Amino acid sequence: MKRMAIQTLLVMCMIIIALGVSGCMNKKQDPEVIKDEMMAYLEKKYGEEFVPLSLSFSDFAYSYDRLYAYPKKGTEKDAFEVWGTRKDDGSYSMSDGYFAKYIRPEYETVMSGFVSEIYKDFKLYTDFNEGIMPDRLNKNTKIEEIYNKDELFFSDTVIFVKESSAKGIDDEESLRTIAEKMQAKKMVGSVRIYIVFDDKYESIGLETLKGLSPTEDKNYFPYYRKRIKVTHKLEIKKYGEEAYSNG
Repeated sequence: MKRMAIQTLLVMCMIIIALGVSGCMNKKQDPEVIKDEMMAYLEKKYGEEFVPLSLSFSDFAYSYDRLYAYPKKGTEKDAFEVWGTRKDDGSYSMSDGYFAKYIRPEYETVMSGFVSEIYKDFKLYTDFNEGIMPDRLNKNTKIEEIYNKDELFFSDTVIFVKESSAKGIDDEESLRTIAEKMQAKKMVGSVRIYIVFDDKYESIGLETLKGLSPTEDKNYFPYYRKRIKVTHKLEIKKYGEEAYSNG
């Protein structure tokens, strides 16, 4: 019993000490200094200005400082995280999640180039996995330089095709052709293609798609969407079949 009491006391002392150290560390950090350091890091990395939203220091839940910011040319809907960690040598290490937003227009342009060789009337939207991106990715990174087998970077592309534009074209073959072009450029991700009734084409978009119930789908699409992906092993895989790497 006495031994248990001593152990409990030791644990409480350690918690108090940890809280004290954590508190002291946070007191030593000037929020404006940290914020300015993060802003300078972003501006140098991407060559544009950003607006800070909120800053939180590291604590028991997170081992890093967290800043939410968005590009000055955008809105708060474009907000992303910046992580910062003070190292033992006094330097401040940072990483961020902006690259996915930065590269999206160029990525969509490349994907649209693939699709335009097959379909005349289409709408294309690309999104990426959320979170912090590898720090090597910056304003100078080319599409074909994004890929790294040891890193997680995955795109999700949705294509809406006007039904009359898809007439006489095999959707599955089209998807495979697009995937092969992605594979050649080492673009990892999934592609979904929806054939849309002509009279619904103007109104279709991501927000409309998200709001559709299963029973409403039939009012927009003559049949269920098709899907394919290029894996992190650069293999092409149609959902429901084994991957293949040579097209």
